[in-house]
Amino acid sequence: MLDDIILLPIYPARELPIEGVNSEMILDRIRKSNKQICTKDKLINGIANKQFDIILTLGAGDIDQLVEPIKESINKHKNKSAT
Repeated sequence: MLDDIILLPIYPARELPIEGVNSEMILDRIRKSNKQICTKDKLINGIANKQFDIILTLGAGDIDQLVEPIKESINKHKNKSAT
């Protein structure tokens, strides 16, 4: 079970946008209280301060470009906490 769900805005990659399909629509259908929509620029700092055992990223387009910044942010936060 997921403890927190963070959605990024949906944007078309190589296809046309589907009218009415957006992150807000998905968020409304999730029956979890710890859920939010976050922009890419706020995501990195937002997850650095969270406690977790597993982080899972899913998506298309350039979501893969967030993996290293997420990892660096988590490691930097852990290093600050250890001192």
